[in-house]
Amino acid sequence: MKTGDKKTRKDKHSASVREILPAVFKSLGIDGRLKEGQLVREWPSIVGKELAKRSGLRDVRDGILFIEAENSTWMQEIKFLQKRIIGRIKKRFPEFEIKGVRLFLKREKGEE
Repeated sequence: MKTGDKKTRKDKHSASVREILPAVFKSLGIDGRLKEGQLVREWPSIVGKELAKRSGLRDVRDGILFIEAENSTWMQEIKFLQKRIIGRIKKRFPEFEIKGVRLFLKREKGEE
């Protein structure tokens, strides 16, 4: 084997981590939670910077988006934009079946 061949030759049984991880996550049953985490991280690009400053997607469970809002005014805004937000999520994450939204007020630190 020539020195340069080692870098260019790919073993027929080798695979990259990027190729293997989705199957590993699926076999562990955590592939859906990883996608949900990605959705939470992408909240600002889905709803826009201004609404993202005033709200946050905290969880996705059983097709329900759990969204917190800064105050009742922003809760109303989210309710008004609900169909648009769900549409954007479905476009970006077609594997999710979003059934609804649950809104709640953001708690101040120390408030239980």
